[in-house]
Amino acid sequence: MLKKDINFKQGLTIALVLVIIRLVLANSQMMLVFPYSAPLDDDLYFAWAQSIVAGNWLGEYNYLTLSKYPFFGIYLALVHLTGIPVLVANAMLWVLLGAVTVWAFTPVVKTNLYRLTLFAAVIYNPASYAEHTLRIYRDSIFPILCTLFFVSLAGWALRLKDKISHSTPFLVLAGLGLGLAWISREDGFWLLPFAVVAIAICIIYIVIDKQLKNKGVRIALSTVPAVITMIFVLTICNLNNKYYGVFTLSDFDDGAFAQCFGTMTSLSHENWHPLVSVPEDVRERMYAECPSFKQFYQYLDAEDSAIRRGYRNSEIGDYKSGHLYWGMRRAAQELGIYETAKGAEEFWSQLAAEVEALRLADPDALPRRSSLTPPIKAEYIMPVIGEAVHSRWYVVTWQSMRSYEDTVSDIVTGGIDMWQDFLHEQANYAAVEYTDFPYYTPFQHFCFKVMNGITWIYRALTIPLLLVALYSIIRSFINFTRLTFHQQILSFVLLGMGFMGVFRIFIISFMEKAAFDIGTYAMYLGAVYPIVILICVLGLVLLKQPAKEKEFVY
Repeated sequence: MLKKDINFKQGLTIALVLVIIRLVLANSQMMLVFPYSAPLDDDLYFAWAQSIVAGNWLGEYNYLTLSKYPFFGIYLALVHLTGIPVLVANAMLWVLLGAVTVWAFTPVVKTNLYRLTLFAAVIYNPASYAEHTLRIYRDSIFPILCTLFFVSLAGWALRLKDKISHSTPFLVLAGLGLGLAWISREDGFWLLPFAVVAIAICIIYIVIDKQLKNKGVRIALSTVPAVITMIFVLTICNLNNKYYGVFTLSDFDDGAFAQCFGTMTSLSHENWHPLVSVPEDVRERMYAECPSFKQFYQYLDAEDSAIRRGYRNSEIGDYKSGHLYWGMRRAAQELGIYETAKGAEEFWSQLAAEVEALRLADPDALPRRSSLTPPIKAEYIMPVIGEAVHSRWYVVTWQSMRSYEDTVSDIVTGGIDMWQDFLHEQANYAAVEYTDFPYYTPFQHFCFKVMNGITWIYRALTIPLLLVALYSIIRSFINFTRLTFHQQILSFVLLGMGFMGVFRIFIISFMEKAAFDIGTYAMYLGAVYPIVILICVLGLVLLKQPAKEKEFVY
């Protein structure tokens, strides 16, 4: 920690200047949209936002309506109502996250200059303005929600022995982060290990501290994040039940469809391929022996099928796992199965029962599954490890962090004006249709250079700081009993966040090698970048380990 410091007023002034510059940089960027080209992703959330603003929840029911968790659609609706450009709104969320982060770690970051450094490191995170964030997609805010949960729970842990009124606000913020992340992405479960382990450690500290008062209340309050998350989940489930008649967050990764597809992946097959969980020979058996599945042949495997041409991979000669289930749902839409949510649930339940009967008659079948992911096999181990190693290097070297996009938005299909008007943001389409006429101004190019320059600073500092942080964490646990309470908690926090980052990388690596094979994509690793930053900056705090902690004044 630096000995020289700045006063609070100076720090606040500099922070405000940093915020203004950050928002100006965000305002210089332009969103990247391709109307009607991403029906499963960007288009879906945009359509949901429009429906929400119109008072129709997620719109007319079809095979996509409950296919993903809806919070990003809600967020876009709120952006529309505020009138703030969507990319500026995203940047404002990063600023708020930076403020909460500084507040959370104030007990261990005790100089204004270092707090300012922490704040700047968070809000100028290159992954907050990288080219993938120009898309109108949920991964532009999902990392913010995850990091809010991590830092807020850390803020509570660092205040375990303080007044309850000082620690409780962080439990509420942790609940907001966990709850909103949970209803944003189907893999929100990846936050649970941190929650369970962190709360368990904190409860142990509460129990063993003989001088701590109100232990029962403090332990009871540790359930606040879970309660808030449950409220968010139940609210969405109730809305879905009100409008579509099914009490669920999603009818895609949960319920009868997931059970049906999971059972399909349990059937034995002749030729295993890591990207194909339900190969053609398995589908042929189901066409022959599952009455409800026969009608899918004309859409999935007939030579002239549009779904076959659009979803089947020509190199593999079959459907990748991640493409087959979307192809099946689209085929079900064509067959009229998705006229109502209850009707769709009943159909997939019936088909699941038929496939289960086929599985029971298959001597080589795997145990029954209820998941969209393919069965985990030994053959995945080395490819997933290889992808995870590459992804970790990809993260710490800040690859694919360019602040603008050369690819222009598609204006041929129309719809650009509707996106721009609704989200109060300009799209980076060419000034002259069908030409490469320059569409970025000199000021925009200047801003892009500033952001790209910041990225190079992160690239230069990340690996050295990570090595220092790793040394600090190891040293802390070696000298654990000599550490102050705050240092012990910080050691646990940094270790936990490190494991969470690795866990996230392995989740994405498995999906990459088992379902989509699209290559390493920074967008899906977005939640890891803030973790890396926090470990780098806060790891330096652990270098100084005084024999006795000074009393902290709130």
